[in-house]
Amino acid sequence: MTEPLRVLLIEDSERDAARLSMELRRGGYAAEITRVETGPRLREELLRGATFDLVICDYVLPAFSAPEALTMVREAGIDLPFIVVSGAIGEDIAVEMMRSGAHDYVLKEKMARLVPAVGRELKEKIERSARREAETLFQAILRTSPHPSAVIDRNSGHIVHLSDSFINRLLGRREPSPNATLFDLVHFTTPERITQLLGRGGGTALYMVYVLDEQNRVANVRVDVVQTSYANVVIEDITEQHYLKAAFDAVADAVLVISSTDTLLYANRAAEEIFGALYFGMTISRELPARINDQSYEVRTTPFRFAGETHSSAVLTLRNVSEQEELLEASTHDPLTGLYNVRYFEEALSNHGSGALAMIDLDFFKPINDELGHAAGDRALIGFANLIRNVIRPSDVFARVGGDEFAILFPDTTIEDAGRIVARMYESLQHAPFRYDGSERLLSASCGLAALRAGELPEEAKRRVDEALYAAKRGGRGQYVIA
Repeated sequence: MTEPLRVLLIEDSERDAARLSMELRRGGYAAEITRVETGPRLREELLRGATFDLVICDYVLPAFSAPEALTMVREAGIDLPFIVVSGAIGEDIAVEMMRSGAHDYVLKEKMARLVPAVGRELKEKIERSARREAETLFQAILRTSPHPSAVIDRNSGHIVHLSDSFINRLLGRREPSPNATLFDLVHFTTPERITQLLGRGGGTALYMVYVLDEQNRVANVRVDVVQTSYANVVIEDITEQHYLKAAFDAVADAVLVISSTDTLLYANRAAEEIFGALYFGMTISRELPARINDQSYEVRTTPFRFAGETHSSAVLTLRNVSEQEELLEASTHDPLTGLYNVRYFEEALSNHGSGALAMIDLDFFKPINDELGHAAGDRALIGFANLIRNVIRPSDVFARVGGDEFAILFPDTTIEDAGRIVARMYESLQHAPFRYDGSERLLSASCGLAALRAGELPEEAKRRVDEALYAAKRGGRGQYVIA
């Protein structure tokens, strides 16, 4: 299979032209040859805009020469492989031609070199074209880059190319002086960090401080190696974000910014301490639990919209309220049994006008302390509290109001229903003996129970219930009496 090839041949000998055509045909090329012999004819072909794949030129012609032809091709601005073919050419002349821009030379007595030279130069032409396209695209991207960017020589540090944003933002629209280096144009406080990246082949230097208009600015500086000898340095100014992050990191509460698609846009240091590793773009729910890592949080959601958004993003603030809850727990609960304390119970009783009230004393509690010790007494109180807690309802208010004294408020409950609950309490006591250090005994309790009356003061209700409690004790203990 032959490959088409369009050749601009500068040759005065028809015999040599025919030989050259034959060599190309043997090498697999279907050569379409346009032959010229003079400078005017060459200029005419170049101006005509004809497309050629390469130029093959004899070194010496009657009124023309290869150096003149090479100059004309270069002045035309056309990237064409230029191969010199000569019957006799010295090494010094060949070297000079190559320095002037010729791509190869072939002696006529060694025409077997022609086809390999043509193949090699055509391949390099394609590669040069691809590089030019890439460089053109790269320069276009560099010019329009939103961040100041500079292509520099990795060895000398000299500027090769600057983006428009670099010139506009960092140089005040002034062109840099010739042979300026990056560090001549941008005054970093620690330039050695960038020098290290240039030496090892790229990377990013975070939070680099540089001086602009006599003010310190902060930037992330990214270094990418380009074709081994060069590097593209991108300066992403994050001054505002840096100070904003520092401010948010100083906030004790956790702050999360969630996008309208429920992805994470920002998290401060306090949030990272709660949730661990967080990263931009991760999916995160706005419905955060109230308890995280055994800590209680008050979660506040503030919706907002970025420009152009149709759905709301949100700022989530998490305030640790565990300490407040502990303080509240301490102020309203008995530290030993975990039941409500007398202060809370008195307030609850004052705020309920209907229901029933029970007052309970443990019977024979002093012997437990005297015989088994105070630790056993504490265990007995805790065991009794847990047993009763399993019998009453969640809405009932159960409190420890003295050493071995307890009270239960049954809100909005009839005396009959309250009596049934108290009866279950006594039944449970019969089936749950108290055990401590090899000793076992049944706990006993005396209870007074009364219905709350409309308009009755709490003190009056407690007095009636106390009378019932004492009646239970006088009647032999281990029982309850309804007033």
